[in-house]
Amino acid sequence: MMTCMRACAVLLALLLALLGVPAASAEPPPTVEVSVTGDGVALRPVFDPDVSRYGVATSAATGGRLTVSATTSDPAGVVRVDGSVVTGPTDVSGLVAGDEVSVIVDDAAGHHAYALVYLPAAFPEITTVVDEPGVSEGNVLLTLGTVAVALDRNGVPVQLRDFGTSVADLKPAPHGHYTVMVRRPGPVSDWDLVELDEQFRDVATSRTVGLVNTDNHDVILRPDGSRLFVAYEPDAGTGLVDAVIQEVDPAGTVVHTWDSGDHLDPAVETTAGGSADWAHINAIQLLPDGDVLASFRHLSAALRIAWSDHDGFERGDVVWRFGGRLNDFDFVDDPHGGPCAQHTVNRLPNGHLLVFDNGSAVLGANPSYCVDPADRLGPTVNRALTRVTEYALDETAMTATLVRSWSHGSRFAYFAGSARRLPGGNTLVDWAADKQALVSEVDPDGTIVWELKAPTALSYRAEKAEVPDRTDPVVTVSLPGAGRYDRGDQVVPQVRCTDRGGSSLQSCTWAASLPTGAVGPQVFTVTAVDGAGNATVVSRAYDVISPEPVIAVRSAAGWAPARTLRLPRRGVVRRAVLRVTNTSVRPSALAVGATKAGAGYRVRYLAAGRDVTAEVRAGTWRTAVLAPGEAASLEVVVKRRSAAALPRRRVEVRVVRATAVPATTSSSVRLGLRGR
Repeated sequence: MMTCMRACAVLLALLLALLGVPAASAEPPPTVEVSVTGDGVALRPVFDPDVSRYGVATSAATGGRLTVSATTSDPAGVVRVDGSVVTGPTDVSGLVAGDEVSVIVDDAAGHHAYALVYLPAAFPEITTVVDEPGVSEGNVLLTLGTVAVALDRNGVPVQLRDFGTSVADLKPAPHGHYTVMVRRPGPVSDWDLVELDEQFRDVATSRTVGLVNTDNHDVILRPDGSRLFVAYEPDAGTGLVDAVIQEVDPAGTVVHTWDSGDHLDPAVETTAGGSADWAHINAIQLLPDGDVLASFRHLSAALRIAWSDHDGFERGDVVWRFGGRLNDFDFVDDPHGGPCAQHTVNRLPNGHLLVFDNGSAVLGANPSYCVDPADRLGPTVNRALTRVTEYALDETAMTATLVRSWSHGSRFAYFAGSARRLPGGNTLVDWAADKQALVSEVDPDGTIVWELKAPTALSYRAEKAEVPDRTDPVVTVSLPGAGRYDRGDQVVPQVRCTDRGGSSLQSCTWAASLPTGAVGPQVFTVTAVDGAGNATVVSRAYDVISPEPVIAVRSAAGWAPARTLRLPRRGVVRRAVLRVTNTSVRPSALAVGATKAGAGYRVRYLAAGRDVTAEVRAGTWRTAVLAPGEAASLEVVVKRRSAAALPRRRVEVRVVRATAVPATTSSSVRLGLRGR
């Protein structure tokens, strides 16, 4: 019967294989689950074992506290939270915005490292709504209210800083740094340029020189430390607010200040009606030949400004106007005749212009800023559609040929926003005032390959850059008991490994307990490594001591580990003192016991004058609880019983032993007798 069953099983397996039916699979791999709980918290995105980084949404009541639950279905698996092995929900406290809680799981399926980023309470919910092949490498740099952040592909921060005040225009800067505009306190919109290092820490702060305002719309920081600022400056004579560009050298000396009131005619060029903010500069670019390309929303034009004397132009002259009422170009294949209320106009390496062309429409008291291409000096017209356009410029024939135009449905960013050409040809689009999307990446064919959505958020501009992790993990080690232990003690150190550099903590390696088998100075070491290879090694010294009590005897010659007493004449006594010392690192009572007395003499033990001989002989006499290093004494009284002569050599040995209670460590002293 058994032979038939085996043969049938083999035939069935062969038949299933011929039919293409897969055989029963092996044991399924273990499953990992991670969740967080707390006041107003949520994990973003929803946990997926294949996704390594998550944001943790918080509320004002969260108070920097989370409970992290992480499990694996593998019974032999090990789960660590911030480096420590856990077996259930774990409380983590003291968190601030940008901190990461590390969850590492090692099981039969391998090594899994997750990072849970603690988000500020006002941080918007960001979701990835499109994620297709062809997305460029790098992180997206945004400002969201008071937060400057670099996001990964899932909308999770790899670097984050909450400034506690409005910030704008986060972007890469020379030397691996970043710049961000930070609003100054007060009722007036005035900002500082803050240079940040790789970890978003302040490096330097600067602003315009001698001007009322430093504006947040754009700034250029050069490798040598010189800066080009923009500013909105009130003109007391006209009552208008002029647009200003100021260059400052590395030492803070003004090189040149350009003022729109000196070079443009607000009465002719503005599209903003009677608004005092008649030009509204919002972007600048330093061109390869040194000229400045500047975008003016309320002119619906970008201007090339001579930044030095050249080709018949003096410094500050307008070389040409791209769009607007006094446009210098013939627009070819563009039905809208150029830009309207645009933001970010960039000259590309191939000489083309890339424009985030907002469009405009009457909104409340605000007019439309779109010039009618058929009557540029006449009334403005509505165009409530945002597009990203690319023009080929011929600066000899003065033509601007539309070579690419992209829009998405009815999306209309009434203000702000940006378009940046990425390596490889994709374009990064920040939608600003249009809340249907936060940021999109569009391929050359016009297909959105990646998009984030955040209905409650507005980002003025988006940049994409590699944000490397140059932040070392942080290791904190606490050894109990002031770092002194008895040999054989079981000591569990308190260790925490954290990392907030963006590549997630990968390992936190240390012994589960301190080795205490060897007496003497020892070193405990913890090594933490993140995904970028940044490593932190922390060592803590500790001492292991021998806990055996020290027992010594003293007679006229002083203390010694052994003593031989001259046997007294009959009826005469000899006296000595036994001292027992607690050498353990913890308080302990010591038990004292002794061997039986010989027939030729009598030995008594006195504690503070009380005869405790019977207890010592029975091994039951104990000292009071002694602090580490504290000692107790016993008086030893020896009296000869017989007149019979004893040999001159030692004939008997009294062994007195002291034992730590309740430990089993002990030590002894020999008390010998000899004849005359």
